[in-house]
Amino acid sequence: MRQTLLLALRRHGEKLALLAYLGLTVAVTPTLARLFGTAWEESHVLRSVIEFRLLAGISQDVINIVFLGFVGGLLVLMTLDRKKHWQAFLLWVGLGVTLYVLHSMGLFVPDVNGAEEAIWFVPGLVLGLLFGGGTKTLRLQPTGPTEFRRAAWGVYAVLVGLVVVSLLEAHLVYPEFIEVTEGGFAILAVDSSSVSLRSDGLLLNVVAAGVAVTAVRRFARYDSDDSFFVLGPPASGKSLLLIGAYLEALDRDADKQRGKREALNPSQDLMELVENLDRDATDWIVEATGRSELKDLEFQFVKGTLFPKNVTVSSVDYAGEHLSRIPDSLRGEIDRSDEELERLTSGIQGANRLILLIDIERFVNNEGLGIAEYFSILEAAEDKGVVVVATKADILADQFWEETENDPQESFDEFKGFVEEQLCQSQQFSSLLRQTPGAEVHPVYYETTVNDDGERVPVRDDNGSVVTVGFKRLLNRLGE
Repeated sequence: MRQTLLLALRRHGEKLALLAYLGLTVAVTPTLARLFGTAWEESHVLRSVIEFRLLAGISQDVINIVFLGFVGGLLVLMTLDRKKHWQAFLLWVGLGVTLYVLHSMGLFVPDVNGAEEAIWFVPGLVLGLLFGGGTKTLRLQPTGPTEFRRAAWGVYAVLVGLVVVSLLEAHLVYPEFIEVTEGGFAILAVDSSSVSLRSDGLLLNVVAAGVAVTAVRRFARYDSDDSFFVLGPPASGKSLLLIGAYLEALDRDADKQRGKREALNPSQDLMELVENLDRDATDWIVEATGRSELKDLEFQFVKGTLFPKNVTVSSVDYAGEHLSRIPDSLRGEIDRSDEELERLTSGIQGANRLILLIDIERFVNNEGLGIAEYFSILEAAEDKGVVVVATKADILADQFWEETENDPQESFDEFKGFVEEQLCQSQQFSSLLRQTPGAEVHPVYYETTVNDDGERVPVRDDNGSVVTVGFKRLLNRLGE
């Protein structure tokens, strides 16, 4: 039952989140709108600042129309942004509810008298489109669908500004000290003893404002909280893991139109490895990283459909000689003048989750897993999430097929349990699982065959491409 609920939550989590956000929008926005209205009625500084319009002979309705046009321009761009159109839908709903409540209070909603005033919506709209980066639609975009990040953060900034000013104006009682007329303005003397706090409804308004700001901040973000950094002992398959995950991310968008495919932003080192592996050859081509050689391997993929976010997977591929020094470096006990160690340490500190590799070939050959340093790294890194990945699992795939007569790909969940069961024969591995509660093993491998020399070489399909197994599930796990 619990497993069924978890599977349903993973499958429909975004739809449930959309419904929750919609309910939250409808529930919280009226309180927020009344806060805005009360702030306007009680304001002195805000009203006085806007009264400077008198010096230019501009009506209040024109100011309101231009402001609505500006916000509308930002929301239009968010609506056009594939990653933000559902967030924009929720914000449109919030804007509609806000205008309805303010109109019922007899505030803000412009009383448009003819086209002369209504036309002011256009400059506001254009200003919002320009500020939000609307000119991007006029340029060629070779790196995937256009993101209007400035528009999203512009909406967030507008909301934060309105919330802060409204809370101050609605709950801080103070005398008027700015007087604006058509002839000019004057600063009046103020008695500081006349300043006080109006506590009526303060808690409710603060809660509503906090919920709204937090939600819109999440709406404005493009990058996930999750970023992953890969660690492993020497020759454990760090490069091949990044290549396989990248190829799987490419396949995800293969059926989409070219303009809708996401940019994965792979690093140069990763692309060079992909090019080597993609050659029409029977060998691996990708060799183990040599000593004192570092490769920056990184790419992004998009998780989610209703609320998509960019997730970064990276590693600094190294020969393994630095693994034992990482714990001390994380604790600041080693001089970071060593550039290679510095890059590794920075990568770990910059990620909030670590992908720890378990080399199945080492396990089968009784060579020792080489993961003793993992325990010190986890202790020094503190509060890092962990994903355990078993590389080169093709060796156990053959054993699984022989023992169960089941295809590992078709019975992947059973194969996954089989791999974990085999690895748990190692006390070191069992201790690692105990050190990382909730972590489970994710086996990945390339389809291989044994050549005449007894060496494992990759199987290639009719197109000459390598065949990967388990990487789709791994990306799904990283995208949860």
